[in-house]
Amino acid sequence: MIELEKKIMLTKGEYDYLLSKFGKDRPIIKQTNFYFDTEDLSMNQRNITCRIRLKDGKCHGTMKSHIANTNQSIETEMAVRNGIYDNAFIDLGLKLQGELVTERCIIVKNSICEVALDKNDYLGYTDYELEVEYSTNCENEANSILQTLLNTLIHYKKDLSLLDRTTPTNNTFSKSNRFFARKSTNHINT
Repeated sequence: MIELEKKIMLTKGEYDYLLSKFGKDRPIIKQTNFYFDTEDLSMNQRNITCRIRLKDGKCHGTMKSHIANTNQSIETEMAVRNGIYDNAFIDLGLKLQGELVTERCIIVKNSICEVALDKNDYLGYTDYELEVEYSTNCENEANSILQTLLNTLIHYKKDLSLLDRTTPTNNTFSKSNRFFARKSTNHINT
């Protein structure tokens, strides 16, 4: 399956503002991503994310190959027999590297896209993002929704520099890249 997404990293204030404006009376969904990789993190270095997502008491394994210079990744389902301790990633010799916990509020969901506000906690750090996942051939509509939300933030903050924070055409802002960048920094500092 091909996944298409765009992201904007948010400050806590921006996140709180958008959540209060668009997330009223919407549920917050908690999910945990458990990341697997080799000791030297070679999968991440090759833009491959190996994760098990725990959501609503169910585990789902996915290997994501991020396509360079695009907003796309290819997802392959991976077998999960007994959660994080008995799965296809362990069979491949990968080790659990840590977890990232997301509190997600879906503010738009239709046939074109899903827009979520995410608060992510990992490795002693918290960040915030606006994520738009969209259907094939719906990039213009996704861009329009993203622009509307950006305009809302610009009006709120009176700050045009927000336009510089949209996702470049690569996976620089992916949750897994942020997790592994932090893990590498923590490893160097210890």
